[in-house]
Amino acid sequence: MSSIVVRAPATSANLGAGFDCLGMALDLWSDVTATPGRLADDDESNLILRAAGAVYDLVGAPYPGFEIHCTNRIIFNRGLGSSAAAIACGVLFANQRLGRPLSIAELLDLAASLEGHPDNVAPCLLGGVRVALRTDGGHVLQARVPLAIDLSAVCFVPDMHVPTAHARGILPSQVSLADAVFNVGRSSLMVAALTSGDASLLAEATRDRLHQPFRLPLFPDGATLLEAAMQAGAAGAFISGAGPTVMALCASPAQAESVSAAFESVAARVGVAGTTRQLALTDRGAHVVS
Repeated sequence: MSSIVVRAPATSANLGAGFDCLGMALDLWSDVTATPGRLADDDESNLILRAAGAVYDLVGAPYPGFEIHCTNRIIFNRGLGSSAAAIACGVLFANQRLGRPLSIAELLDLAASLEGHPDNVAPCLLGGVRVALRTDGGHVLQARVPLAIDLSAVCFVPDMHVPTAHARGILPSQVSLADAVFNVGRSSLMVAALTSGDASLLAEATRDRLHQPFRLPLFPDGATLLEAAMQAGAAGAFISGAGPTVMALCASPAQAESVSAAFESVAARVGVAGTTRQLALTDRGAHVVS
């Protein structure tokens, strides 16, 4: 049987204060080639194959199994949406093989149920910057945030990794009303800043009290890198997803170059190993290549 090639972008979730509801797609892609009819031994443990199997379960079709070949450009456990990309690839090639019985909204619902939250899978499947949430009935409601600012992302990806489950497990189950109000205001400000084109609002809009104060100790040098990014002229800076990658939003190529230099200088000074990358945002989501 013929193979199916699918591609999915990296994503950055939260964008500071938008915990579990804001995310953006980045121009960094992982590819999966799937050949049906070759049952793999690790269908249950491999996230891509579990996602594919979930599509077959949902439509009530017998699962044939797939042999897959992956080109992983999105590093695992770094806060760049590797699990969302894996899920997106799995549901896409399975749906394609079945003749596309599921709509994109149904695929998004399924992907979010597998991921546990929609902030990464929504921009991964649909592209762009997205606000996404799950209703009480388990459906995903999402909206694209139209950008009135030409932004790029500069990230420092440390060689160390932090499993997302661990980064979620350290978060408190309850927060104060003051902290909740703090984040509601700044996540709303983020959307307003992006749609209005006012980059001066992003420094305040990326501040957070719900997850970053608890996750930064997992990568202590992250706070130093975030501060360096802001001093170098970044419009805003935050932990990407669950971390440990730190990311800065830049409103000009000059800002991006300055922030990149600051990341590399600080990393060398404090002795933290990692890679600095400049990434464009992308409006294109996961898709079938062939």
